[in-house]
Amino acid sequence: MRFLLGAAGLVLVLDIASKTWIRANLPLGGALGLITGWIHLQHVQNHGAAWSVLAGHTTFLVLFTLAVIAMLIFSAKEIARQGALSATAFGLILGGALGNFLDRATQGYVTDYFDLDTPVAWLQTFPVFNVADSALTVGVVLILLASLLKQRQRATKKVPEAPPTPDADVLAR
Repeated sequence: MRFLLGAAGLVLVLDIASKTWIRANLPLGGALGLITGWIHLQHVQNHGAAWSVLAGHTTFLVLFTLAVIAMLIFSAKEIARQGALSATAFGLILGGALGNFLDRATQGYVTDYFDLDTPVAWLQTFPVFNVADSALTVGVVLILLASLLKQRQRATKKVPEAPPTPDADVLAR
């Protein structure tokens, strides 16, 4: 349980702190270099979900996020029993969901600020994102990784062992 709660708490604190800093120090639409040629900060308001999908449907997004949060909290003990990797993954998702939920519920939009300037062409069109979005993404990747590792463990356990080979004394009898 500590991995789930620890990851969720850390993400939530970092998300709130970073969004508070952005709103206080970077005007809406303003930009600030972070790592030249790779990423900069740009203060934007996202009124939808990822890639502004469902923009203008704040009530639906708030209710959907509440349902996800409730499911994660309700399942927390079972998730924690699945091991540290799964618990951390779900904690990242819970923290990210809570961070974006708080923005939507209190402001009607989510504050985003990481904008990629990368020379990698397909990443240049990636939407502006925040700590919560990053945690959600990493959490999903870790869930997939945990699932693959569990499948691999099951597959290696199901391989039947070769029957013991009789020794020479047994064969001579």
